[in-house]
Amino acid sequence: MYNLDLYIDGQRADLFGDESVEMTLTTQNVNDLGAVYGDYSRSFTLPASPINNAIFKHYYNVDIYGGFTAALRTDAIIDINKNFFRQGSIELTSVEMKNNEPYSYMVSFYTSTTSLKDLFGEDTLNDLDLSALDHAYNDTNIEAGIAGYVSGTDSSVIYPMITPVTRWLYNSQGGNHDPGNIHWHNDTDHGVFWYDFKPAVKLTKIIDAIESKYGIEFESNLFASSDFGKLFMWCHRRAGYMFKDQPNGSTNEVINFTSSTGSGFNTNTDEFTFSQSSMVDMDYIDVAVTSTNDYAISLYVNGELNTKKEDSGNATVRFITNPNDGDVFQIKFSPIAAWDATTINLTAVTASFVIVPISTPINIATASTSATQTYSANVIVADQMPEQKIVDFIGSLIRSYNLVVVRSANKKYKVEPLDDWYAEGITHDITEYVEAGQVSINRPELYRRLSFKYNENKSVLGETYRLQNDIGYGDLRADFTFDGPEFSIEVGFDNMLFERLSDQYSLGVGLTELNVGQAVTREGEPYIGKPIVFYKNDAIRVSSTYHWNYVDMNTASNEKMDMWLIGNVNANAAEDVTKTLNFGTEIDPYLLQGFSAGLYETYWKNYITDLYSQSRRLFRYSAQMPLGLMLTLKNNDKLTILERNYIINSINLDLNTGAATLELLNEV
Repeated sequence: MYNLDLYIDGQRADLFGDESVEMTLTTQNVNDLGAVYGDYSRSFTLPASPINNAIFKHYYNVDIYGGFTAALRTDAIIDINKNFFRQGSIELTSVEMKNNEPYSYMVSFYTSTTSLKDLFGEDTLNDLDLSALDHAYNDTNIEAGIAGYVSGTDSSVIYPMITPVTRWLYNSQGGNHDPGNIHWHNDTDHGVFWYDFKPAVKLTKIIDAIESKYGIEFESNLFASSDFGKLFMWCHRRAGYMFKDQPNGSTNEVINFTSSTGSGFNTNTDEFTFSQSSMVDMDYIDVAVTSTNDYAISLYVNGELNTKKEDSGNATVRFITNPNDGDVFQIKFSPIAAWDATTINLTAVTASFVIVPISTPINIATASTSATQTYSANVIVADQMPEQKIVDFIGSLIRSYNLVVVRSANKKYKVEPLDDWYAEGITHDITEYVEAGQVSINRPELYRRLSFKYNENKSVLGETYRLQNDIGYGDLRADFTFDGPEFSIEVGFDNMLFERLSDQYSLGVGLTELNVGQAVTREGEPYIGKPIVFYKNDAIRVSSTYHWNYVDMNTASNEKMDMWLIGNVNANAAEDVTKTLNFGTEIDPYLLQGFSAGLYETYWKNYITDLYSQSRRLFRYSAQMPLGLMLTLKNNDKLTILERNYIINSINLDLNTGAATLELLNEV
């Protein structure tokens, strides 16, 4: 018998002396290929001793406020014979009472990805600190990001050629002014407008922000690779433009009043507290604005929006109000709903607080500004990130790249593709510990259909492709002639089918060198699906035949030739392509040929091929594991029994006795 020690949040817990603690060791199981496991225990009980009652803060007593939170798992460590065995977390599931007194606590132990799920909870990508990537939304930054990087963002923010509203086309006919025509015509009524653009953020910066927020570290050669460093996520949170025509696309800024006169209000402040002892009543507030821009003026009462009105140029905005004693007023300004993100300047603002005792208005108080109030668009990157939970973001990467996530140390997680992880294992000959004469040999679970797929993309090209081919662009499906369940890997990203534009005027030109994304439906509506991830390769310069039109914030038409080449492959030239984001072989719309180096071929094929090998079997052995092997064995190690090598599918291990049931897959 081995002696176990369990430490919960640094405190040594009491154990029942006669209860076994069984642990299941597994990382990827053939019975559920899409799941990535960590080691976990079967439920076991702890005595309701004074020490354990203190650890669980008398959870059985519902009258204790702020006690133990059973909904969250708590850090824990298991030692065997004073030797470290596993670090993870404890989950409390129930308390058993006897004679109205606590008798035992039912708990389970988990490691690896299970604890990450608890750590991330319901947090989304918008909860990450990406403030180092924030920047002004202006023509300088947009132009820099089209074929380079936004200044000050550590080469991590670009502006890709993806339209969120108007479907782009190319028609070189000199007089063609069709909406969406991006051919350069030296005019300003069509083309790629600066407010079409939304930024994209390097995927590694998102991962860095996750590590920073939760105080963890991912040890991953994949994440550090140059190919992974080319991946970007489009900041496409809302259907349509980033700011223009977005009711919630901008915030309201408090007008900084610097002087005030009259009674009933605080002075020299940006908020005003109404005092009924100073004024019997108040009927309305006039806000006189001097400006050359469009703007919205809002009245807030006690922190809540009361009224919002839009106006333009020099104007007076009136708010009817009947305040209560002690009400607090704030006057704020913001863009109009159709704002195109140009800077708004309010040269002067005067607020007059007015009563009408009989028929003649009386101005009882006035507040005014002494400096121009300016509103300019800033891209707060976290606010523009797609709506996705962090656990789903990491889970989508795990499923795409067939990753294994293993806790390597406190707050450190090793993240590697399955093949690479297995290659790091060592081999143990365990013949002497196994009842080799008693073995069960089974066929592994085989699937009648294998399916690898992204979110069902409903943008114009993505949906057209799916309707024509009965499968999404980049997805992969294989059917077999035997009975069995269906195995499906679903990734929570959109795999955009990019488009190399053709010249609709032709002149014998045909395809242009312009490669764009169209986040627009077949019906011409803005499309919002799952987060869009793509490769950002080198910038390309299109030839003089294919100039495209870019209209900057000063409404000037610019002839452009440079742009990032974005898409689903990792290189600009066909001979350099080594990776694609497609699961299967697809024709790349820019390079015009198919590439087989997809996610399945690179990260899934070896494991799936071995599974379907005619010689692959699932072996079940019983064993008596010595302590030294229990402490050193890792799930990627190989086991040798009677000169045959196996990989571990799962091991059920009694930590008290070393008795083990082994599920092993023979090497093929």
